[in-house]
Amino acid sequence: MTIYADYTPQEQQLLRAAVEAAAVAVSAASSGRKEETVSEGFAAASYVLGSRPDYVANTLVTSLIVDVEARVKAEQPFHDFVEVASKVGAGDAAVSTLRAVVVLLEAKAAPDEARGYKEWLMRVAAVTAQAGKEDQGFLGMGGVAVNDAERAALAEIAEVLGVEA
Repeated sequence: MTIYADYTPQEQQLLRAAVEAAAVAVSAASSGRKEETVSEGFAAASYVLGSRPDYVANTLVTSLIVDVEARVKAEQPFHDFVEVASKVGAGDAAVSTLRAVVVLLEAKAAPDEARGYKEWLMRVAAVTAQAGKEDQGFLGMGGVAVNDAERAALAEIAEVLGVEA
């Protein structure tokens, strides 16, 4: 079993970036109103910070969450989720990051640990997809929890990570 500190600074950066990438890939797939994107980013962050008890058996996930908690406590800045998810090519860049983290995990993590980390990333993506109401009409009427574009993004993320959607 490995912990976050067992990885080089560049590898740690990739492990952190993959968490954001799981959420960005979904948000970028269906760019809606800014409020929806904010909700999605907030949901992803809340899930990550609240998921430690569910992943206590996975030392890599748990130690990364502890690192994120320490960054929050130290008031270190995080990327502006809306800005990142709204950039041209954000979805493709996010999927590339997820592909890179899979390569890293396969090279360095134990198989169970890697699978757990990838499942955690998939859960981050799923929580993000559920957060904002998509395809709303005039004055925010109507809409769906997860639209076709988000479902397609979730399927792509699952395929890249090699886990169930």
